[in-house]
Amino acid sequence: MAGVLARAQRLCGIDAYSYCYPTGNFQYSADRLIQSNGSGARAREIMDFFLHEGRSYDGFQFYFGSSFAGLSLADVPILKALGKKVYFYFCGCDVRDSKITIQKYRFSACHHCWPMLCSPNRAKAIEVAERYGDAVFVSTPDLLEFVPGAVLLPQPIDLEMFGPIREQALLRAATRSAADPVRVVHAPSSQAIKGTRFLLDAIESLKNGGAHIELVLVEGKSYAEAMRICASADIVVDQLLVGAYGQYAVEMMALGKPVVCYIREDLLKHYPNELPIVSANIENIAYVLRDLIDDRARWAELERRGLEYVERNHESTAVARKSIENYVR
Repeated sequence: MAGVLARAQRLCGIDAYSYCYPTGNFQYSADRLIQSNGSGARAREIMDFFLHEGRSYDGFQFYFGSSFAGLSLADVPILKALGKKVYFYFCGCDVRDSKITIQKYRFSACHHCWPMLCSPNRAKAIEVAERYGDAVFVSTPDLLEFVPGAVLLPQPIDLEMFGPIREQALLRAATRSAADPVRVVHAPSSQAIKGTRFLLDAIESLKNGGAHIELVLVEGKSYAEAMRICASADIVVDQLLVGAYGQYAVEMMALGKPVVCYIREDLLKHYPNELPIVSANIENIAYVLRDLIDDRARWAELERRGLEYVERNHESTAVARKSIENYVR
């Protein structure tokens, strides 16, 4: 998201650049990667960046409850003392309170995530953001509960980049045969958080019931390779536990795919009325998939509505303008 948002902000006239650590197999794009290995070398590279480049920036937007100083966020007061603006963008386990979530909600990733992936500094991150943040963003509405005063900033997507991949998806749809199995694609960044085992059970149940269906798990792939595989999907399943859709669902709607994802009912008020996602949880996912398989005429409607929804609500320059409005308020 950082790379996409920075590029879009540049289109809006802001001199913005994205910097990130290496992202392993995902190979996400950014304007600059911090390449050093080891905490000492990495700290020196970051300090060199700040002394020679970063001092010229007016503001810094930090993701996932981390900063130049890592999870300690010890540099945030220093940046403020230097007259810099500081913004935070939280995206999930960096601020979600697992105890509250388990107590309040019947379905949640926190019930099934073990060992827990909660950020160890989440209380500290929220405290620092509330005290020093000139604006604080969250990517999904379930996180508003844990970050008082935060602004919901939708996940940005570069629709132009998805054009060629969408063409691949359309070609797949045009050449598929009625004899082909229905291809369900699922790309879990964490199987525990996404509820993957429940999807596996559902697919097996459907197969045993005679459904002509196959599941493709996309894991350990580069971002580009993962998108190529996802272009072959008939149906995409995002997650079955969190209660709000994530970046993957946005990307799949941009590819024109019917998307299945658990949406908590209390969060619907935060979304536009035309939300085109088919909601399913760990208890009814087999039934939801069976209905979609039996009603293939519905696919085209979901594909059309999904793309229109992303164009209206997640197009990167529109999201960039919203972020800029909160920078200067």
